[in-house]
Amino acid sequence: MKDCVNFDFIYEKASPYYSHVGRKSIDPVILIKMLLIGCLYGIKSERRLEEEVSLNLAYRWFCGLDLMHRVPDHSTFSQNRKRRFKDASIFREIFNEIVLKCIQLGIVSGETGVADGSFLPSNVSWDSHYETVEIINRSTIKYMEELDAELSSMPGYKKPENVQTEKESLKSRTDPECGYIHQARKKGLGYLTEMTVDTSHGIITGVDCYPANQRESDIILNHLKGQICEYQEIGLDGGYDIGAVHRGLELLGINGYTAIREYQNNAMKKGFCYDAEKDCFVCMQGKNLEFQKLIYKRTTQNYYRLYSRSKKQCKNCPNFATCATDLGTVRINASAYYPSFYRNNQKVGTNDYLRVMRLRQIWAEGTFAVLKREHKLNKIQKRGIQKATEECLLSATALNLKRLVKAV
Repeated sequence: MKDCVNFDFIYEKASPYYSHVGRKSIDPVILIKMLLIGCLYGIKSERRLEEEVSLNLAYRWFCGLDLMHRVPDHSTFSQNRKRRFKDASIFREIFNEIVLKCIQLGIVSGETGVADGSFLPSNVSWDSHYETVEIINRSTIKYMEELDAELSSMPGYKKPENVQTEKESLKSRTDPECGYIHQARKKGLGYLTEMTVDTSHGIITGVDCYPANQRESDIILNHLKGQICEYQEIGLDGGYDIGAVHRGLELLGINGYTAIREYQNNAMKKGFCYDAEKDCFVCMQGKNLEFQKLIYKRTTQNYYRLYSRSKKQCKNCPNFATCATDLGTVRINASAYYPSFYRNNQKVGTNDYLRVMRLRQIWAEGTFAVLKREHKLNKIQKRGIQKATEECLLSATALNLKRLVKAV
């Protein structure tokens, strides 16, 4: 690894956090390399890490410490977090530098990527939780600026309302920044990490961390937009199967392949079909329900596309009783981005779809399995969103280094 990657770039990244006067500081490259050793070999305790580096000659060689050098004390890491690297982005800069190195070596192609999120329990006792009621400003979800701009240009658009409402939630006294999640296979207090993996050699190109009560579909577009690697195609699971995500991927120039999920109010179940060229629904009698305008529903604070046809035009239809609805029209309320939603559905079952879904199973699910099993990411050890992000970035960097060496 030492021969494949020159870690001297850390000096430049760390220079703003060090003074040029006073007593000489501990070499920042040594500190970062020791943290990477901890992630590479699953050493969870920094006290234990100090002992391992002190006794292991290979670790000393990698860190640039000879037998006469004293290994930095374990308390040095916590003091640097509290003082020097507090609110700093150095760990993300180091992660990005390794990704750039992988791009230069040609082991990140940018052709096909897979993204997913995973729940990471926080280092808190369940006894520390308490119920709270917060007053929040509830409004339409902001997926991406480009999506909002496109939506505002559609007929019928109304500016979304901000409504104050009470929300019950669970929090932890010992880690107030973590979130509570309650799903079929995930339950507890913790964080959500979102990662993107290039399928050429399994290099992680994007890492973000959020409280666990965030929805993956709300954050995926800004997650992809903020990466230094631009993908041609991306594979996602069914949790991202919403119109806004499909349209957002199109605006980003990414060919998305997303597993589909069942929706209860699917117009297809009522015998309608969709004509993509005309952007209209067609009933069983061959009549078109044209797109009229956007509808803003205050109850859900979401936008919908209204497809409708006058009742007068359908009164002699044998299916009139089952199709007719209120407000004088036969109507269908679809996703505000239904054309993109439909285009994604048409990809399901194609050779490209099956290929990307297979890669997603290997690299997205497989990468999280390796990170949790071998690189101490089965649980967030420290507290607070910044330190949780630091742990995710360090673990991802360690795995990238391992895969970089294997590829080279």
